[in-house]
Amino acid sequence: MEDWRSIKIPGISSIRKCVAEFEIQELEKTPYSKFKVKIFEGVKGELTGYTNLLINDTDGCPYPGVGRGFTIEDTLKNTLINFLETLSQKELWHKDEFTIADPSDF
Repeated sequence: MEDWRSIKIPGISSIRKCVAEFEIQELEKTPYSKFKVKIFEGVKGELTGYTNLLINDTDGCPYPGVGRGFTIEDTLKNTLINFLETLSQKELWHKDEFTIADPSDF
């Protein structure tokens, strides 16, 4: 059986595999009681995590929490730390300062 990492198809620039999804509860800074983190593995084995709750920057562009690591646990931890560090930049957040990723994208 062919390993997914070795698949080469003309016109496809990259393939990443979703290796984990977590539901996170945060009750202090976000206007929602929970959000999700998905972790993807690239063809070289690198792991990257993203939150589905995005924080709008001053121009209104939404950015997720992002983390990288070599294990699922480290990647989850780094993603949450990145997200919480961004949240710590303000004392009070309003619902309109967040965007939720489209469920079909997440």
